[in-house]
Amino acid sequence: MSTTDFFDLWLHVLALATYGGATLAVVALLLPAANGMADPAARRTVLSRGLRVYDPLAIAALGVLVMTGAFNLTAYKDALRGEFFARVGWLLVWKLVLAFAVVMVGTYITFGLAHRIVRSELLEDPVDAEWLTSMSRRLTYACVLALALLAFATWLGLELGHLPR
Repeated sequence: MSTTDFFDLWLHVLALATYGGATLAVVALLLPAANGMADPAARRTVLSRGLRVYDPLAIAALGVLVMTGAFNLTAYKDALRGEFFARVGWLLVWKLVLAFAVVMVGTYITFGLAHRIVRSELLEDPVDAEWLTSMSRRLTYACVLALALLAFATWLGLELGHLPR
């Protein structure tokens, strides 16, 4: 393994841990802390502060994850040459489908849900407790889905790494 391949692999693992860890922190720490507050305005403020950090971190980690995954795949394809699709074809297809799903759910979390909560706080919109509860619930479900998809994609990635070169 070349130095570049080694660096790309560790950057890929670091991005995976960053995205997974940040998403897990939202589900396990931020949402329970915010949902434990009775005052909807305080709940929105706490969510907004946490999500203002999460949003750019998650998008950056997903971007690095996709790019380093492509770099690693290119090196793997170069090593196997003509046998690439025969050896990894269907496994790779499922890995890429799951990776695409992780990116789509991650984008929904950051731009579809979290950004709207942050924006409503920054614009000082009137607090709608029902809307905020709905957004928190959807955020919980989406984060859990993202983590499940990420776990399956990681498992397939590990399977790809164990194939003989």
